[in-house]
Amino acid sequence: MVYHGLVIAALVILSAQLLEGVLKPLFLAFGLYFVLKPGADWLNNHGFSTLQANGTMLLLLILALSLIGLFAWLQVDAFLSDEVKIGELELAYANLLMTAENWPLVGDYVENMDTSQSPSKILADMGVEIGSASQLASLSGMVFNSLTVLFFLLFIIFEANLLPGRIEAAFPGDSLGRFQNIAERARDGINAYIVVKTGVSIGTGVCAGILCLLFGIDLWFVWAILAIILNYVPYIGSLIASVPPMILGVLMLNDQPMFLFSFVGLLVANQQFWGGFVETKWSGEALDLSPVLLLLVVAFSYWLWGIVGMVISVPFTVIIKIVLDTVDQTRPLAVLMSERSPDLQKVWNDALRDGRLDDWEFTRLLELQRNLDIDESQMNRAAGRAAMISALERDSMSPIEREFILKHSRAVSMHKDASSVLNSGALSPMAREMLESMLSCIEEE
Repeated sequence: MVYHGLVIAALVILSAQLLEGVLKPLFLAFGLYFVLKPGADWLNNHGFSTLQANGTMLLLLILALSLIGLFAWLQVDAFLSDEVKIGELELAYANLLMTAENWPLVGDYVENMDTSQSPSKILADMGVEIGSASQLASLSGMVFNSLTVLFFLLFIIFEANLLPGRIEAAFPGDSLGRFQNIAERARDGINAYIVVKTGVSIGTGVCAGILCLLFGIDLWFVWAILAIILNYVPYIGSLIASVPPMILGVLMLNDQPMFLFSFVGLLVANQQFWGGFVETKWSGEALDLSPVLLLLVVAFSYWLWGIVGMVISVPFTVIIKIVLDTVDQTRPLAVLMSERSPDLQKVWNDALRDGRLDDWEFTRLLELQRNLDIDESQMNRAAGRAAMISALERDSMSPIEREFILKHSRAVSMHKDASSVLNSGALSPMAREMLESMLSCIEEE
């Protein structure tokens, strides 16, 4: 098994390197498909046909990317064409190096640096040429790559609609039902992750762009887009996106130290606020991936495909983990990929989030109870708490939620009051007050 696994891994790595020109746009197209899918599903549930929903989201994506790309390109072109601004930055760069020679720890290193190269020459060595011919070549390459991704995306959308029918024809019987059950659970998890991550990325990027604009940092729109893209790489993505505007801020605000420290502090605070607070509150928890696995995935994908690989690898790793978690045979692999061990309360919260409890969710809860050796009272307590949270969030109570809440109320001697006040359907003011009181008692305990 180990031998075959190593052979398969070697073939995958070799194929990824040799077929980079094909596989990279294909994976980018898959990533865009998952980003568009929540919006397409929403339109599909509000009167649009599947074709109309996907077509509308695709047209909106093309329009948004075209406007964003055009504005970013014009901003970069105007910045690189401003010889006075470039000269001022090169002078500030030279003065900063002279000042840094007296700093502790880094002074000796800076003193021995080759300072003969200007920032323009350094950028040219990195592949960022300043000149209309090179910019035109970069633009044509970007347009060609975008068309390739769009071509793949169109076929993925059509393929997703035709796949269930082919599965039904290839595997008659209940295979289609099992496939749809797995696909539905995976889709819900993927959509939730994509919605949260995309929302947090947009929030991080917009705030970073506003900060750069307020402090007068050039290329503020480019830095905002960079923050949105790299925020899909958890933990380190936003930090990497903050480095270029910080460096530019050091050159532009070197004679105003208070403004510089304020800019850097607000930029870091923005990253921590969206990544550490908003995302955690929105999704209910941080990204549940092993830090070691995350580090290996990011490092390997960067070595394989550069920045693009680093951006798309983590979302795909999360998607693979979600898919593995939905299949009974592969769920142990998903647990090994997780940062934390399975938590009874979290599983109950996820199961009752929609007010229903299907057979798959119930079987998983029973397996968790058996594996963790949890008694019936603990199960009833966790189920009751999850049912209260779900009912309060939706302002409605399903029959299964009422059953779990009443089971919990027996343990706290509130069964008579709860059975008379709590009814299925929309919550009355008295029922909401009772649920909030019971939930606060659980939290205090």
